[in-house]
Amino acid sequence: MIKFADVTFHYPQGIRAVENLSLHINAGEKCAIIGNNGSGKTTFALLAKGLLKAESGRIEIDRLNPAETADGRALKRKIGLVFQNPDNQLVASTVEREIAFTLENLNMPRPEMKERVGEMLRLFNLEEKRERLTSQLSGGEKQKLALASVMAAAPEILILDEPGSFLDEAGKRLLHEALTRLLQVHPLLTVVRITQYSYIAEQYPRLIVLSKGKVLFSGPPGEAFSNPALCREAGIETPLRYRLRGDTFKTVKKGNSSSINDFPVRQIRVKDLQFAYPNGSAGTRLFCGESLAVDNRSVCGLVGPSGSGKSTLIQLMAKLLKPDRGKILYAGFDSENPRLAVSFQHPERQFFLETVEKEIRFGAENFGLTEIDRIAEDCYRMVGLERASFYNRDPFSLSGGEKRRLAFAAILSMKPSHIFFDEPTSGLDAEGIGHFRCLVKTLKEQGVGVLIISHYGNIVFDLCERIITLKQGRIESNLSREEFFRNAAYHSFLSPPELITFQLQEWGEIRRFDETGVKEELGL
Repeated sequence: MIKFADVTFHYPQGIRAVENLSLHINAGEKCAIIGNNGSGKTTFALLAKGLLKAESGRIEIDRLNPAETADGRALKRKIGLVFQNPDNQLVASTVEREIAFTLENLNMPRPEMKERVGEMLRLFNLEEKRERLTSQLSGGEKQKLALASVMAAAPEILILDEPGSFLDEAGKRLLHEALTRLLQVHPLLTVVRITQYSYIAEQYPRLIVLSKGKVLFSGPPGEAFSNPALCREAGIETPLRYRLRGDTFKTVKKGNSSSINDFPVRQIRVKDLQFAYPNGSAGTRLFCGESLAVDNRSVCGLVGPSGSGKSTLIQLMAKLLKPDRGKILYAGFDSENPRLAVSFQHPERQFFLETVEKEIRFGAENFGLTEIDRIAEDCYRMVGLERASFYNRDPFSLSGGEKRRLAFAAILSMKPSHIFFDEPTSGLDAEGIGHFRCLVKTLKEQGVGVLIISHYGNIVFDLCERIITLKQGRIESNLSREEFFRNAAYHSFLSPPELITFQLQEWGEIRRFDETGVKEELGL
């Protein structure tokens, strides 16, 4: 049982996280918590685990208070918390030692520890990877290991904080299978799934919607998603089937194609590319003579399984890595050193200054641009951050979604000619994803080249006009959006777009590539 009664917590500088938060989750219940960035979801998890202490109010976990030292020790085994990024949670060198590490901290006798480690390896299908280095695991395998390590302590409550954000579809399937197997063995386990994604929240019997640190709704997911006003207030995405029949229906306007001729065409061409990381074997070579070209006339998507070389390719194209052989050629750019920018998968790795304002201004100042105040103001606006509220914040105090928006703003201030976005919507709420969609359209209209790496099918479907597929360091295909979604086998690494899934279920075929067209087909 988890009980919060009028709980309040603020981060430094008075930043509100939860405000008089009250909720109750029963033992054995399976529920999802959803809300926009900064709504208090992760703070709830940290308070429940005892990693943060409430300023006021009371928290009870099976009648224990995590703020009390003695109770906190007892709760270490009672609550398991799996974080969004497994790299922030794994500490040991091998799979087996990672699971054992949790039990060592609990002073478990060695015979019992050995038995428990073996049990977890079997439960999560990790026996064959027992001696594998954790650094060599895929994203899905790392998240499975993080879950196995947490469950080794036999917790009664499991809190999952966006565990699938950085996973491709294969990784998400691994995680889903692991959770399914876990609940078959431990059906009375209390599960709290924190998520930004409505399609995940729908899988749970109960949905708790947080907004501004308070509970806005608690009940069946369908009841929440059928309420357009509630979804708008909470800033959460409404699943397609509710949008089609409700007044939350929105369509993404396409950019004005006539603007293509208003800017110079800039092309990045990869020719006979070969690359391998230092100390890698022949089997780890990513590219062996690959060639392709992208330009600023169309938004390009780069998709493929985890480990296929997507992030490496954009770093090569952006001159952050040097190819072993072959060339990266730039045509139509203003100089021999084109201004290229990469928005990395983990935005916090890009920050190094004390405040949000300094991070945003740095690019413009470093390139000696003029009207820096106006540039900074435009950057805040384009990513949906209110300058007055954020300018003096420590970047590392922001929520995950706010950090990602800041990362966008920081590279926009450089006025780049081409931007490479690596998993740009991970951690973003519905409002943030909406801002990203608008940002991409604006950049295209301004003549800025855009390439997007994503495992999120809706974003690739909505924004990308050409889609390049990488597999094991080789370019498997380079197709138009319609060709790709009609013909490519993408389900192992890209989530099916809602509009595609809906049409296949409704008609058994793909008839339209926009929501307006689907509504017309339905006679709505």
